[in-house]
Amino acid sequence: MNDLGDILGSLMTGLIRARQAADLQTAALAELYKDNPLLEGLSVPRVRIPEVSIDLPLIIESHEAGEEGELNEPSKVVDATSNRLKNTLANTNIKLSTNFQKAFADTAKLRLTEARKNNDTVSKELVSRTVQDAFVETLKKTNTELSAQDKLAIVKDIRTEAGLAALAKPSIPQRILTNIRTADIKDKATGNSVVRLKITLTEEGVEWVTQSNDAGGVNRTLTPE
Repeated sequence: MNDLGDILGSLMTGLIRARQAADLQTAALAELYKDNPLLEGLSVPRVRIPEVSIDLPLIIESHEAGEEGELNEPSKVVDATSNRLKNTLANTNIKLSTNFQKAFADTAKLRLTEARKNNDTVSKELVSRTVQDAFVETLKKTNTELSAQDKLAIVKDIRTEAGLAALAKPSIPQRILTNIRTADIKDKATGNSVVRLKITLTEEGVEWVTQSNDAGGVNRTLTPE
């Protein structure tokens, strides 16, 4: 049996690999055309697959219910994040008072408790963002000034640590188990028990975009073509 999600993922991955193989061959042909005086004036062929339609028969064998995750206790997240903040300050020689660190821990615990109460979502990003917001809130409340570079270094570390400590139990998604073997479909299925999965995969491209940030570094992001 195969998970339906794995089947769909394999189909999409196969299309991506086909595009990759075609682009690599196009690049090789471009080099060949460039070095050949009879070909250098011609356009280099490039094959794309803008859309693929698939009609896939399958049998649904069973369904496995998922399990909801569980956010960690706010105090445990705060302890881990506070320790990471202390290590970051020691490693970078950034100066933040003990009073600031305590105010940050108190604010983070309060905001995490509120987030846990008001959100049904079990998400590492929710916890990381809440801790980051608590840090920014503490800077404002205590009138603490930091350079953009120092803020970036601290926020990066506390967000990472908060994400690592966020979950007491991760979510387990539900699964639909299927059978796509042609022989089994012929032997086991009737006209009413076969499910036909009709999907259309559309090819879209992304490209790297480079931008300077306030700290003097470079951010690289993938954006649609």
